[in-house]
Amino acid sequence: MNDWLKLLPEDIAACIQDPSGVTEIRLRAGKKTTVSRGGGYAAIGRVATIEDVRGALAVATDRSVYAAETLLAQGFLTYRGGVRIGVCGECVYKGGKLAAYREVSSLCIRIPHEVDFCDRRIEAIVNRFENTLIVSPPGMGKTTLLRYMIKRLSDSGKNVLAIDERNEISASVDGVPTCDVGANTDIVLFANKRDGYVEAIRAMRPDVLATDELFGKHEVECIADAVRCGVKVLATAHSDGAARLLADPTYGALAATIRYFVTLSGKGVVASVYDGAKKNCLL
Repeated sequence: MNDWLKLLPEDIAACIQDPSGVTEIRLRAGKKTTVSRGGGYAAIGRVATIEDVRGALAVATDRSVYAAETLLAQGFLTYRGGVRIGVCGECVYKGGKLAAYREVSSLCIRIPHEVDFCDRRIEAIVNRFENTLIVSPPGMGKTTLLRYMIKRLSDSGKNVLAIDERNEISASVDGVPTCDVGANTDIVLFANKRDGYVEAIRAMRPDVLATDELFGKHEVECIADAVRCGVKVLATAHSDGAARLLADPTYGALAATIRYFVTLSGKGVVASVYDGAKKNCLL
């Protein structure tokens, strides 16, 4: 249940009194480890070393950092159970593109928690699903809600295909999800959205395509292409609200394809649901 404790040195892990409530850990070489339970941070244990950071990476990558080089180039890894490990260190470029991080000196370990979104607006969307975008700043629970909605849609009988570009939605190990994504969900791992969407539509006949963290014009166009093919879409994006997101020229085109914009104000807290067709918020 708390497999993420294996990422930490045993003596530091032993300082965490109640692991079930932990939402984030910062492991920094040369500093004390800090723990958050959704509010501020508390320092625990001794000063961490660079060997502690390397040990955590070794555990997260099954002792093969090279095998995870592609993921490290994105600045984070995903560990079993959907634990996300952000990395900071020295950037390595190849051909003008970020290829990897080396001399990693600090980790941000984010621990997901299953949340039962008891919100009638979310249930209304799931029961009569239309294209939906979940919007919030980082750390508010977008992926948690995305995973919850995938499971609910899947268990209701819809064929859901998740484009899990960074293995963050399903946290699959040997191709098998360690997060519950529902009975009728298929996973495409490590594909970019363009390739994942094209192959999914051609081969898998999904009712719903789900993906995390839209970023840039190219990925917005992927959404529009899927919708034009008659497939419903469920996705997330970083912003502090639908109005600001749509005011950005890059994302404004989403207004023509997305029906519902769900904005979060905290873990498990839905702030608003904007109906783009009716131009009002669901109550």
